[in-house]
Amino acid sequence: MKPRRLALINRSSKSIPLGDLTAAAQALQIQIDRDFTPVWGAAATIAAFDPNAKLPAGTWPICIVDRPAGGLGIHLDRAHHPYAEIMATADWTITASHEMLEMLVDPYGQKLISAPDIDPDSDHHQVRYLVEVCDPCEMWSYVVKGLAVSDFVTPEYYNAHAASGTALDQLGRLAEPLEVPRGGYISWIDPADRRWHQKLPDGSFVRATIATDPKRNPRDDRDHAFGDEAARHDLPAILAALAAKRGARAAAGARPARGRAAGIAARSGPRRTTRRA
Repeated sequence: MKPRRLALINRSSKSIPLGDLTAAAQALQIQIDRDFTPVWGAAATIAAFDPNAKLPAGTWPICIVDRPAGGLGIHLDRAHHPYAEIMATADWTITASHEMLEMLVDPYGQKLISAPDIDPDSDHHQVRYLVEVCDPCEMWSYVVKGLAVSDFVTPEYYNAHAASGTALDQLGRLAEPLEVPRGGYISWIDPADRRWHQKLPDGSFVRATIATDPKRNPRDDRDHAFGDEAARHDLPAILAALAAKRGARAAAGARPARGRAAGIAARSGPRRTTRRA
């Protein structure tokens, strides 16, 4: 398959010199070539562009913005070409990596994989998961050339019968297929009720109140069903919530234990990974 062409563009009011944008594109290129393409088979080249530059035909833009016009994440323009919008936050390189990798695997938002339902209240019948390769582990990152990039799942993540020891994500943090730790999320269609379902970053399970629309792009249909895309993509807020939860657990562990809880140590929650490359 011919490599895709991607453009990294700053259209926000945040001051990001073109040199810094180029350094980020170089780090993302290493992630693609070294880590991602060997696992998913999707290849691409990415380069930084001035916001006023004319992009080469067929280029998919990843734009840093103050306020997204179409909502955070990946969308399709009027010509049905993918583009992504990310917020100009302090850790925008993680989000750029996140959207870039998901764009390469499923640019049109229509890739679904059948696997057992992970809802603990279900009978684990087969449902169809929307393939978004960074969402289940979006709270974890690692460092490439001094810049943070997103963790991502492997194809075996969606294989409920994956052999023990199989790599399920780039960092090796996930212990079993379809695991979604706090901070991550996953979406699926249940053919039994024709509804979208999600496991959210706080660990809860939700079900859409409206039926799926087979005429709508699956990713757009999911967003229409839940209407809270910003919360799921707000990485700083997700990480802050995880940090607060860890702080609360640490505080609880520091207090004298009582009764049956005596001697039981508090477990820490998910934490960001800072593996260096």
